[in-house]
Amino acid sequence: MSTEENAAGGRLLKIVEAIAISPEDAKQVAASYREQLKKKKKSLSPSEMQDAVAKQIVNRYARMAGAVGGASGLTGLIPGVGIVVAATGGAMADMAASMKLQVDMCMCMAAAYDYDLNNEDARHLSFLLAAGGALEKVGEQAAAKLASEAGVKLLKEYLRGAVLQAIKEMFKKLGIVFTRKALEKALPFGIGVIVGGSFNYALTRHVGNTARKWFFIDANMKD
Repeated sequence: MSTEENAAGGRLLKIVEAIAISPEDAKQVAASYREQLKKKKKSLSPSEMQDAVAKQIVNRYARMAGAVGGASGLTGLIPGVGIVVAATGGAMADMAASMKLQVDMCMCMAAAYDYDLNNEDARHLSFLLAAGGALEKVGEQAAAKLASEAGVKLLKEYLRGAVLQAIKEMFKKLGIVFTRKALEKALPFGIGVIVGGSFNYALTRHVGNTARKWFFIDANMKD
């Protein structure tokens, strides 16, 4: 790992931390979908409602990710990214926008599953799920598949231990993968161009479905 690659991962994490959704806004997103679904599907059990809300959240953020076509369009579509574009531009803004959407999505799902977003663990979990899911999508497997009982236990071990270090390491890996892929042109992370619409959509949907299954498994393991 070069010093430059290491630094890129650290910058990416700092930027995403600065522009991630607030707990209040995440709760509002989850509550809004819950109210909509209550009117349409009154017979849903509490666990079915949670999963249905999570699916709506995944759909929302996958659409948002697919709609973003370039760094110049980030400011209007993704709150908070205008500052990043102005300060960095290019690939770093693209990566930050993508990861912001995925972290926001995971935080909204945590709210849907009644996690206390004022608790630091819930926020850390959202970062772990977003980064871990993205790494799985690009072929960087962790010790266990996230959407499994082993994956649930793995992230809980991180939360009980050096969680900040775990998050930093994941974002470093993301910085390396996306920087190298941009140079190779294997992924559409070009200067001034956010992840290509189709890849960005697929990446966000993968992260979302992985997180949704993680929360579902965790809820059932508690019972």
